[in-house]
Amino acid sequence: MELSGIPSEPSLFQGSHMQKVNHTGGDRAGSVFRLYMGGLALVSWYNAINEPRSMISLAAGTEAGVMLAWCLAIVGVAMVADALINDFLPSRFHWRLALQQRHILMAALAFCYVAQLYTAFSTLRSTGLLLYYLWNAISIMFIGLVDAHQRSKDATCVITCS
Repeated sequence: MELSGIPSEPSLFQGSHMQKVNHTGGDRAGSVFRLYMGGLALVSWYNAINEPRSMISLAAGTEAGVMLAWCLAIVGVAMVADALINDFLPSRFHWRLALQQRHILMAALAFCYVAQLYTAFSTLRSTGLLLYYLWNAISIMFIGLVDAHQRSKDATCVITCS
């Protein structure tokens, strides 16, 4: 349907930035990554709390380690909820604060891994845990920066293309 000569639906020949999008969550690869990293944080928390034979549990054996494991769980739940609510549900269910502050969630998750890295390495001197926590922190921060940059470009395009 057209109103005053302006098509209400985008044509197939317009750029993807001009198309009407129901989800502001962006591409599904970023959604899957956030879902994966949030789930990994929850599995790491579970292992730290419930599996006494795991190296992660040994790292969580200190007071600071337990506190960091619970922080990891809280941020992991928030990341999974953000990915599920903002990327897979219709727009009317969006969690706007998490959608706007995804980079904060990712930075908080990376912080949890880096802080656990310090706790684990200072008490256990485990190279395996060092690599695990470092890899997770670096990959989360990299994807977080790419995501924030892309959302900034998308917001600029919406303003200039309108």
